[in-house]
Amino acid sequence: MNTDSMNYFVRLLFLFTLFAITFSCKTDFNINAGYKEITVVYGLLDQNEVTHYLRITKAFLGEGNALVYAKIPDSSLYGPELKVNLLEIHASNDYKTIVFDTALIQNKDSGTFFAPDQVMYKSNVVLNPKYIYELDLKDTITGEVVTSKTNLIQNFSIVTPKPGRRSIGFSRDVLNEQKFEWKSALYGKRYQPILKFYFKETSSPNDTIMREIDWVFELKTSNGVEGGEDMSVSYLNEDFYKLCESQIPYSDQNKEDAVRVRLADHFDLSFTMVGDEFSTYLDLNGPTTGLLLEKPAYSNIINGIGVFSSHYTWNKSYLVDDITKAALQNTNSPRLHFFAN
Repeated sequence: MNTDSMNYFVRLLFLFTLFAITFSCKTDFNINAGYKEITVVYGLLDQNEVTHYLRITKAFLGEGNALVYAKIPDSSLYGPELKVNLLEIHASNDYKTIVFDTALIQNKDSGTFFAPDQVMYKSNVVLNPKYIYELDLKDTITGEVVTSKTNLIQNFSIVTPKPGRRSIGFSRDVLNEQKFEWKSALYGKRYQPILKFYFKETSSPNDTIMREIDWVFELKTSNGVEGGEDMSVSYLNEDFYKLCESQIPYSDQNKEDAVRVRLADHFDLSFTMVGDEFSTYLDLNGPTTGLLLEKPAYSNIINGIGVFSSHYTWNKSYLVDDITKAALQNTNSPRLHFFAN
């Protein structure tokens, strides 16, 4: 499993755990209540990926203590009776069926629920953002059918930095507010811009590594999902150097003293986007503020609970311009050890 796929799995598992803990906050149930299972689904489709994972489990009500049930895999997991398909729906209303098979993940941390083995549903397929994707789950024993539907995010475009630009930088002589600007994507709702700064670092004795730091900008939400909306995030050039001075030097002084030279390498600008359904889910499951202590439950799973939506990341690399390289060399913090290569 590659790093991006593993991160994707961790996000889904984290979301499931949050929901399951919330759902199972009462440990004792009516002893006269019969066993009842509810399908729980979490999935984010991304056309950048060729391997896709779904987290599908059972929430449960039964006699006794729910914390005991949580340690038993069969209480939460489906067996071979669950058939998991993804329907790729074309404009002509015909469709292609994509089958998901079980995949064992063996790195879940211990906690309320059983560990370390976890079952996910996995398929290797290239998705087309022009099509609609419908999740179709069927329990062949009970006959229960669970469905959901999502569009994929498409047509994202950057405005500033201008397309075709090879380098970007942060002149300290420019004191007024600057912006990254873009057009919202079709079916995209929430946008997280991040600028990664990569630099080479040589320490004694001639050990050279590539390091990176993240400049995380304000999260932005579009008004709609039709695409083409003007959006932007503001920053000050000086904030880049403050970030470097706070994050680059090692807290271990001996390790920092061993650094001989650092050379600026490149920037990666990325925009991570999620669809409307997942954005709504995050809004309703975020920290509670003000007098609203209870939030309405949200799910777009028919005959089940959870969320099925889309996720997409746009990324572009830029060279570091000469003005920024020179400014890093002459920064107020001599410990940075940058040279204008």
